[in-house]
Amino acid sequence: MSDWTWKYVPDAANVIGGLTHAQIDEVESLASRIADAVAVRRIGVPFDVRESVSSVKSYGEGPVVIWFLEDYRDDVVLVVRVQHFGLSDPAD
Repeated sequence: MSDWTWKYVPDAANVIGGLTHAQIDEVESLASRIADAVAVRRIGVPFDVRESVSSVKSYGEGPVVIWFLEDYRDDVVLVVRVQHFGLSDPAD
């Protein structure tokens, strides 16, 4: 486990609004894994204020694609957009 975390920007309603609970669980699981991966990649990399936030990156796994930024100042992955290509279950 790392000190890196993730959050929705501007907020959950704008990023994951309309997804089912199961789809949101998939998105949040992937966001956590992305934050862990960034933490590992950043081990030993000194903070440079000129590079405090990455450009927008994307990563997809299965039916989920996440667009995100890495904020090195606060050790947080900022999830700015999500697309879920899976079928939604109306009962969920």
